[in-house]
Parts: sequence; structure tokens; C-alpha cells
Amino acid sequence: MDEQAHDDQGGAPAAAAEQNPEPRREAVAESRPANIARRPESVTVTQGGIQTATAETVHVRQGGIGRADAQDIAVTLGGIGLARADRVSVELGGMGAGIGRDVRLTQGAANLILGRDVAVQQSLVQTVAAANVRFERPSLVVFLLARRVEGSVRTLFDWRSAIAFGAVAGVVASVLRRRR
Repeated sequence: MDEQAHDDQGGAPAAAAEQNPEPRREAVAESRPANIARRPESVTVTQGGIQTATAETVHVRQGGIGRADAQDIAVTLGGIGLARADRVSVELGGMGAGIGRDVRLTQGAANLILGRDVAVQQSLVQTVAAANVRFERPSLVVFLLARRVEGSVRTLFDWRSAIAFGAVAGVVASVLRRRR
């Protein structure tokens, strides 16, 4: 329709724009979501902290992030509250929850690790749930749920002790309810 207006006006683009300004606004509006939807290539935090980061790669050195969503997250000498990525790596730091395809924790601590392939090296973890877990140096895990485990690890609750703990906790809870 815009081309017809140009032809009818004899190639005067200003007159065509005055007759039908709507198509130009739509073209601009369609290009904005593509710019907004793009992630930054990289976010780097050094000796500082931020609440949320969303990028292709997130690197933290001597700092912290509350939550990060990326393809690759690497934390060294720092901490992260929630890390969601294909690859999550924390070295000499802490992690609240790490969720990813490949999660690696080296000489650190974590509350929860969920992943397909998890590697833990000299670390303390409350809960690990993964298909494959590899412990490269002695580590301590409270709850371990895994299809395959390699290496030396000390677990407080494996599947047998978790069943026993659940049964005892159920009996104690029922006795306490009856007393009231």
C-alpha cells in the first residue's frame, strides 16, 4: 500500500508518509522486541555484587550475585544465591542452589545442586540430586540422590538411611500428635 502511495504521488515520500503513517510505526514496534529479547554477551562482577544477572556468560570474582540465568556461570572466591545455566562452576565460594546440565563445585559449599552431571571436589553440600555424580576428593554430602556415584564421599543420608530417618520421624510425629 505504501508503494502505491509513492507511485501515485510521483515519488514524493513525504506525501506518502502523511497519508499513511501507521506502517512505519508498526515496523519500528516489530524491531523493538528483537532488541529487548537479546541477552548481553557477558556479565562480569569483580569485588562487588549485584542482585540479578541474565547473559550468555556470567563471571564473578570476589563478589556475589543473588540470581543468575546464563549458558555458563563461573564463580571464583565469591557466592551466588541461585545459579541456573547449562554449565555452573563455583570455586572457593558458596552457592545457595545450582541448577544445570553440568555443575562443578570445588572447595566450596552449597545448599542444593541439581544437574545431570555433577562434580564435587573437597566441598560440603546439603543436597545433591543428579544422574551422575563424581567426587574427585573427599567431600561431605548430607542428602545424596544419584543414579551413579564415583569417587570418595561421606554421606549422612543415603537412600537406606533416608528411609530409616523418614520412618523414625513419622513415628515421633505421630506420638507427639497423640500427646496433645
